[in-house]
Amino acid sequence: MADINVTVRAHCKLLLHAVKYPHAAVNGILLAEDNRNKESKTLKFVDAIPFFHVSLGLSPMLEMALLQVEAYCKGKNLVIAGYYQANENYSDNEMNHVAKTIGRKVQENFHDACLFMIDNRKVKAESVSQPYKIYTLRDSGWRDSDRKNISEDDISKEESLYALLKSGAQRQLCDFDNHFDDVRNDWRNLELNDLINRCT
Repeated sequence: MADINVTVRAHCKLLLHAVKYPHAAVNGILLAEDNRNKESKTLKFVDAIPFFHVSLGLSPMLEMALLQVEAYCKGKNLVIAGYYQANENYSDNEMNHVAKTIGRKVQENFHDACLFMIDNRKVKAESVSQPYKIYTLRDSGWRDSDRKNISEDDISKEESLYALLKSGAQRQLCDFDNHFDDVRNDWRNLELNDLINRCT
């Protein structure tokens, strides 16, 4: 099994999505470097693509979003390798049917896929503890990952997240619900990516 590396960009974007919509459940996918043809033992998540905050499991919208992201990944040597979700209830950080179903779909296309469940109670600027749990599919069920999480400097992640939250960067984040409402809202979040790069 590969070790897991979550970059500052992926870490910050999935948490900014949860912060932007504290009243709603949110979900999205995580992109990783395609290392299937390499001998690398590390699964490096380099970006998070926010999907929805209105209805997480709506099949036609989900399929449309996945198709667009797959096309985006092809030219960038990236793969859809993870799924993230924060539940609507502040105290609920358990996997529901939607998380398990979409996570399994991602895993069908990428064997080492991970599922990230965000703990809403830990999503804050001053958080120093891991704000999400990482699961992998084993024995036909999602289990806590036993993979070593060799992340980029955790202090750098927390400092970047703090700076982004202080500046209100979560308001810039666009998910596919925003994009489907108005196609000028870029789900790739290129401006936000630049802002995150400047924070690191």
